[in-house]
Amino acid sequence: IETCTTCHNRGRRIGVSFQGLMETSYASPFMAETGDFPPKLHTKKYLHLQPDIHSKKGMLCQDCHTSLDVHSGGELVGTTQAAVEIECQDCHGTPDKYPWELPIGYSDEIASETPAKGKPRGVAKELPDFLKKGTVYSENDGYLISARGNPLENAVKKGNKVIVFTAAGKKIELKPLKLLKEQNELSVEAKTAMCQVKEHINKMECYTCHATWAPQCYGCHIRIDYSKGKLRRDWVATGHAHDKNGLTPDAKNIIKNYLVAGDIHEERSYLRWENPPLGFNGEGRISPVVPGCQTTLTIINKEGKPVVVNKIYKVKNAEGSAEQNAIDMVPLHPHTVQKESRSCEDCHTNPKSLGLGIEAGKLYYKPDTNYVVDLQTAEGKVIPKNHKTQFNAIENLTADWSRFVDEEGNQLQTVGHHLSKSRAFTKEELQEISRRGVCLSCHNKIPEEDLAIDLLHHVNEVLESEPTEQWHYDLLNKILLTSAWGQIMGAIILAALLIITIKIIFNNRKKV
Repeated sequence: IETCTTCHNRGRRIGVSFQGLMETSYASPFMAETGDFPPKLHTKKYLHLQPDIHSKKGMLCQDCHTSLDVHSGGELVGTTQAAVEIECQDCHGTPDKYPWELPIGYSDEIASETPAKGKPRGVAKELPDFLKKGTVYSENDGYLISARGNPLENAVKKGNKVIVFTAAGKKIELKPLKLLKEQNELSVEAKTAMCQVKEHINKMECYTCHATWAPQCYGCHIRIDYSKGKLRRDWVATGHAHDKNGLTPDAKNIIKNYLVAGDIHEERSYLRWENPPLGFNGEGRISPVVPGCQTTLTIINKEGKPVVVNKIYKVKNAEGSAEQNAIDMVPLHPHTVQKESRSCEDCHTNPKSLGLGIEAGKLYYKPDTNYVVDLQTAEGKVIPKNHKTQFNAIENLTADWSRFVDEEGNQLQTVGHHLSKSRAFTKEELQEISRRGVCLSCHNKIPEEDLAIDLLHHVNEVLESEPTEQWHYDLLNKILLTSAWGQIMGAIILAALLIITIKIIFNNRKKV
């Protein structure tokens, strides 16, 4: 894992997240041997959170990622649309279909205008020659096939189960979702989310619910100081200046020819890890979203004077907007998958999950306004002539960094703008998803504002029934079923009365 994490510890941070490591500003706990701070990893300090379940099972990066999606062209490139081949369904299937029953291209079935239909992908009995160079697992019923139609050389079918042979030598047996459903081993929450509400499976990535945390670094503040005469490596120039063998100037010891002026310093506003927001990814499916690079720029000239201060630049014609703040949120797979998923309330009642920001952005106070801490009048006017600003205004930032869409569906930041289908939720989608305030629908009358409810409430008090979570669950379920059947039976009775009335009228007319 550390081989991949050598690079994948910045940006989306998926390598360290897979191990349960989350960057922090604090160095604790102290070490037993010396009582000193713990050693830094990748030049940073970390918290230890829940590792991905695949990591807990002993799987390595290459156990999921195929040779085609791991820098298959031999080049290190920027973000590439649909670079990763593997899909969760390739091994786990869906509650209605085993992996080998899904059609090729299943992962794009909903996002595409021409859904993938066709014969089940089945299994591969033989491997291509280029895959036969390593260990060949030819046992059992054949090799699983990915959504792109390629055999997975380390995953085989065994009856209705799947065997994964890991690079570390483990043999992991798993039950696909359909088998868990047939054997009644899914929890009530899992049945509800995946079987009852089928839109979850159709429109969402599996890791939208099962990746329960994600590193979120909000507000990236960059200062470039030209007054100190320092030189820094030009990373872009050195990256492009490789020779035919792939060697860059630093490897050839000629880095001095690729230096640029400016002392660079980076800060952030705050870090979070819980409740990653949601939005649409590049495939048009709902996925977690985290800060990509929410950059504000400060530039100090050679004379030591700030010429640009906390500047958020604007980008034109981005994602349906004439002009948008050039601070970005990006869809991603956090690589923090757990067996137990996020709760229903986490997505449907938390404004942060909807992209509306932490507590709907209500906690952040006027970030585009200077704030002074000093002697003030009752009206807020600063008294001393000589005073300092405590918090400096950030131009163009009118809300919390975590708020990237408002209740009307207007995007306040770009959302993975380099991927064609990524975006925030629209107003209609927000209204469809959100269940915030749903408690009011009952408790604006309960327990004393309605005679019938008041009577039942008093009966409940006399019986000394404890209003536990399960009691509340059962009560709502009973109310919903009673209401539904009451409306259906009412409609049937009304229809029957109407038919009887029409028959009586018709018979009376015949007699006349």
